Amino acid sequence: MASLSGNKIKDTYNLILKLQSAEASSSEQVVEDGAGNDTALKISTDTVETTGSLKISGTPSTSTSDVKALMLSTSGVVVTRNLSTNPIGTASLTANAPLSATGSTIELEDAGNLTQVTSPANNDKYLLWDETASTYVYIEQSDLATAVSSQISATQEQSLFARPQQNTAVNSASLTQIQFAEIVGDSSATGSTSQATSSVLFGSDTNSILQLSQVTDPRDSILLNETAGYYKVTVSCELRSVANTNVDLQVWDSSNSVSVARSFRTVNNSDTYHAEFSGLFYSDGLSGIKLQLRAKAGASGVEIQQANSFFKVEYIGANTAF
Repeated sequence: MASLSGNKIKDTYNLILKLQSAEASSSEQVVEDGAGNDTALKISTDTVETTGSLKISGTPSTSTSDVKALMLSTSGVVVTRNLSTNPIGTASLTANAPLSATGSTIELEDAGNLTQVTSPANNDKYLLWDETASTYVYIEQSDLATAVSSQISATQEQSLFARPQQNTAVNSASLTQIQFAEIVGDSSATGSTSQATSSVLFGSDTNSILQLSQVTDPRDSILLNETAGYYKVTVSCELRSVANTNVDLQVWDSSNSVSVARSFRTVNNSDTYHAEFSGLFYSDGLSGIKLQLRAKAGASGVEIQQANSFFKVEYIGANTAF
């Protein structure tokens, strides 16, 4: 029935909405139909309330400039809130370190306001962004130290400290080749050399640039493994003598039969001396170069001591053009 016009009250009273029991006042009353059936609506002279669901037909218009929003108070009253000056959550927002919250801004705390640790424990954790997984993860101090150490080792230029295998008498007739001690832990090591007397290799353990090699005797040279660049060679020798004579010390390129660094030392009977010198050597990397430590004395009775001597070859790298 669309209209009450032309209809009798007795036939349509049940369709009419009315207040529950009294005239409109400041007290809320249920709106019911003429048959006494309650609706979901309550009204008073200053309030409209629904006890059911509030629906809006159609889609409300969209605004990108309005900042006020309808909110529901704890007592169930609809209120407005200005989101530009009082965003949701700012009234009770708190942040624990290392985060800080000011108004509507949440940010990382200034690191200077946090407790400083100078010696992190192995199980201390660092926040890390996993680029592959696009997520935050953590890494422990012990694992981080291992990872950093591996990266440094992988990029560190190689240096080989070759120690004499034993005390070696210097020949007075010809240049004497010094035999070197093996490297403890190397795959070819026999185990007869201790850590204290072993030759030592520092730097990357892959794509080896330097290694002990052989010309005539086991481990009597350092091989430059076909890598172009500059090499610094350093000789540090302790000499013990029972003769008054001169000692000729040379870094010898056995591949080309030429001396690449050289030093002379005068020694006296019953004395101990130390000689140290260095030089810069360039390899074109076209073939493996074998560098030896050789020595010759003007008379017999001179000996290179194992304990306090070494021959160091250090790969410096290629020249940098500026």
